[in-house]
Amino acid sequence: MGCLVAGLLTALPRTQELPAPPVPLTVLLPKAATYVERYAAHLSGLVMEEAYVQDVEQINRFGYRQNTRGGISHRQLRSDLLLVRPQDAEAWMQFRDVFEVDGKALRDRNDRLAKLFLQPSKSTAEQAEKIVRESARYNIGDIERTINLPLLAMTVLDRRMQANFQFRSPDPGSDLKLPKSSAFAQRPGAVLIEFTEAAVRTMITTPQGKNLRSHGRFWFSMPDAEVLMTELAVDDYTLSATIHVAYENKPGLAVPVPVEMHELYLNRLNNSTKVEGTATYSNYRQFDVKVDEQIAPVH
Repeated sequence: MGCLVAGLLTALPRTQELPAPPVPLTVLLPKAATYVERYAAHLSGLVMEEAYVQDVEQINRFGYRQNTRGGISHRQLRSDLLLVRPQDAEAWMQFRDVFEVDGKALRDRNDRLAKLFLQPSKSTAEQAEKIVRESARYNIGDIERTINLPLLAMTVLDRRMQANFQFRSPDPGSDLKLPKSSAFAQRPGAVLIEFTEAAVRTMITTPQGKNLRSHGRFWFSMPDAEVLMTELAVDDYTLSATIHVAYENKPGLAVPVPVEMHELYLNRLNNSTKVEGTATYSNYRQFDVKVDEQIAPVH
């Protein structure tokens, strides 16, 4: 599944339209599961270009800002992001391949991740993992993070995963906090559902193996339960993280695709470190990529 290492959302609240009247969960959740299955059938093998901006702020125990580790507090990345769903798996796999850092090209763009899976071999998983590890080292700040993936929240809606979560309609007057971006404007008629993980073995863990129960929200368009926005969060006394993703329809694609992702992490141990990231997506390309569990990387 996913793996984590820190965060907290401080997105600013704003006045929004009230969500649509609740739909019975007995109607909504099966529709959402069917939608996720249809999503995988249409979009597994999608590659999109990601423009990813990261900012780091570190505050010492006296409340003063100080230089971040390595002295880097701002970074801009451009990457190819490959989305695949292994056959019979409940979770999406997402591979990030950085090709530009702070305006400096690292290599020629050549869809190398997609090509790697077009003709899979015994070494495919190892090669893909190497690319992902190389790309992760360009993240800044002292917070290791591997949940900055736009489709991770979709795992909650998988038919086999729903039993691990409790779903409910939000309380009237709930304070909805969303990123200050036009992509996250409240969608008229959207149905809002909240979730909390109830399983002992959780979807997200720390690198040390600690289970972190996730919670969040989904915004759906009815009657087909299309996912318009997602919120996924985890927190405990040492860290917290929240990731929002907005989806939109694009020409030539059968279902809405991620257009923007906002993330915020806070590491509360020692000197507090806050990492904020904004990713926008474009240049969507489809490949006939098939991945089975035998060549899927192990997380």
